[in-house]
Amino acid sequence: MRKNLFRTLTFAALFCILLIVSVFAEEAVVTGSDVNFRSGPSSDYAIFERLPKGTVVTVTDRSDSEWYAVTYNGQSGYINSAYLSISSAPAAGSKSQPAVTQTEGRSGTVNAMYVRFRSGPGTDYSILDEYNRGTALTVTGSSGSWYAVVINGTSGYMYSDYVTVGGSVDPAPAATPKPTTTPAPAAPIQVTSTGNQAGHISGDYVYFRSGPSKYYSIYDCLSSGTALTITGRSGEWYAVTINGTSGFVYSAYVVNDDGGSVPDVSTPAATPAPTPVPTPVPQADTGVSGYITGNDVRFRSGPGTRYDILGEYNYGTALTITGSSGEWKAVIINGRSGYVYGQYVAQGSASSVSDDPNSSALGKQIVEFALRYQGYNYTWGGTSPETGFDCSGFTTFVYGHFGIELHRVACDQASYDGVRVSNSSLQQGDLLCFYSSSNYVGHVGIYIGNNRFIHSSTYTTGVIISDLSGYYDTRGYIAKRLA
Repeated sequence: MRKNLFRTLTFAALFCILLIVSVFAEEAVVTGSDVNFRSGPSSDYAIFERLPKGTVVTVTDRSDSEWYAVTYNGQSGYINSAYLSISSAPAAGSKSQPAVTQTEGRSGTVNAMYVRFRSGPGTDYSILDEYNRGTALTVTGSSGSWYAVVINGTSGYMYSDYVTVGGSVDPAPAATPKPTTTPAPAAPIQVTSTGNQAGHISGDYVYFRSGPSKYYSIYDCLSSGTALTITGRSGEWYAVTINGTSGFVYSAYVVNDDGGSVPDVSTPAATPAPTPVPTPVPQADTGVSGYITGNDVRFRSGPGTRYDILGEYNYGTALTITGSSGEWKAVIINGRSGYVYGQYVAQGSASSVSDDPNSSALGKQIVEFALRYQGYNYTWGGTSPETGFDCSGFTTFVYGHFGIELHRVACDQASYDGVRVSNSSLQQGDLLCFYSSSNYVGHVGIYIGNNRFIHSSTYTTGVIISDLSGYYDTRGYIAKRLA
């Protein structure tokens, strides 16, 4: 009798366990590339294997919000929840989706770097992907401060501050509509007509607006090389036509292909601005070798910002210094004469890496290897020379060549990889992790010495060397030592 009772209770317990597992098991999709499937719930545990993006796993426990217990191909383990998108109904006790106010689909773009695309309208929802400035999307609704959007056929949510919509979409409907921050002026826009002149955009993520100031609505976000027709000028803005649409672009980002000048409506034609007289060229500067010390540095026809832009060059571009005019250097680049602002010109060569006695032998090897890939393409999600690199894909590839395993994304490399060191004691081969906001790391690079670092920067520049000063210094960063 007791044996029968024991058997009955045992079978009942097993049945309940199976029932619980079936109730709480959920399917999830891996949202990142080469995501680690580990033996335990932290980055300290062994890696079973790396799962590609789109892999389907079964989630068996979500009690730990950071690490989900999963099974894959019959093996149990753990995956960081940031890289999983739950595809079935939410588990018991989990947060339900808030109501979404539906709107007619409107086109828009991402207006910041490393913006997270989530499965729900809040930071506690899983991350589907990350996108950079200029990524096209469709806004389909709103929930609180979040937009419901569609990107490349995938539906999700993005925080409204990081989305620029073609029209006005209120992220949170209110009983009293918000007044427009700066209404368009009632007076007609004054434009000096110049006839039609061919031109093109000279920078990336350039706004095409409905009027000649930053307060007018944005028609589109343009990339370098976009063709346009210059029809006039209003102050510091060009009136242009692009694909049949008339609007305005800030003049610094427009190149006149015809070589002519476009008069400013505010400048009387009878009193043209005098041409600056260059300072006599010092003989001592003639024929001195030098290089560009910044990125996207403008090469102009004269010593001032009002002169035409002849080209843009990145760190390390070789040049010959022939003289100076005030704060500008007269230089020759690829056989062409012009001017570059003196702050972005240095004498000598940028090709060599200094021998830092404080750096380890391995750190120097890491730098030498990384420099082989200067000039390679930037590709979102790329981790190899064949595909191109994003910032963390580049660091993962370089350190991986020396057997140093890194987490796949910038924020995780900052949190989990290496040992943090003081920014005042950098050594060659150190990992630099840059903040994109007050507490979020969104970019990484490798310190190469002489206050410089190499990184996969943007689609325009690819893998480049940058000075660790100015923008990058004020942006703030964490230094991690791995070698």
